[in-house]
Amino acid sequence: MATSPIKFGTSGWRGLIADDFTFANVRLAVTAIAEHAKAKAKEPTILVGYDTRFYSEEFSQLAVDILQHHAVRTLLCETFTPTPAVAFEIMRRKLDGAINFTASHNPAQYHGLKFSSSDAGPALPEVTKDIEARAAQLAANGGVPPLPPGALNSGRGEKVNLRENYLKRLEDPTFPKRISRRCAKPWLIPKRPRGWPPMATPIDSASSIATARGFSRT
Repeated sequence: MATSPIKFGTSGWRGLIADDFTFANVRLAVTAIAEHAKAKAKEPTILVGYDTRFYSEEFSQLAVDILQHHAVRTLLCETFTPTPAVAFEIMRRKLDGAINFTASHNPAQYHGLKFSSSDAGPALPEVTKDIEARAAQLAANGGVPPLPPGALNSGRGEKVNLRENYLKRLEDPTFPKRISRRCAKPWLIPKRPRGWPPMATPIDSASSIATARGFSRT
């Protein structure tokens, strides 16, 4: 029996580009997620986001094609998007989840896939175990072949820009209080001095570039 390469860690599945993280393995992972989503909701809607890593846009379009092939409605971010913005959009639209192509803080030779459930947080172990089991079954059956040419780059996925709604929420003066009420340790959330704009300390990838360009109002 073939061993599935799809193993979720602390926050998603990651691998070396062209070694572990390949189009064949992405097909496995996304197909398993599509099956999981269809098992949870009759007509699920999944957001697909990505960062600035190598081939992120191509992996994202492949995910859209696969999801739509399995009758899952998709929303595709029209540009690279920070993970918190993806999480906020899940909650704002009441989506069934999101696939986000990012390897977070890992070196550039890595890529990754995060799946967030309808609560906008990283998928819980019972969810990732179900996805892993589905991926293992697919691998045992010979993997997931490429989609037929007519199903590629279908263009039916609605493209969305998360910038304005996300920044609007960050600028809401009541937002930190709402986070504090939901946080187990609200005293860890720093208070922003009156008159100071929202701030962030991005590490790399989509967050750093988005802060400097696409997600800033400077």
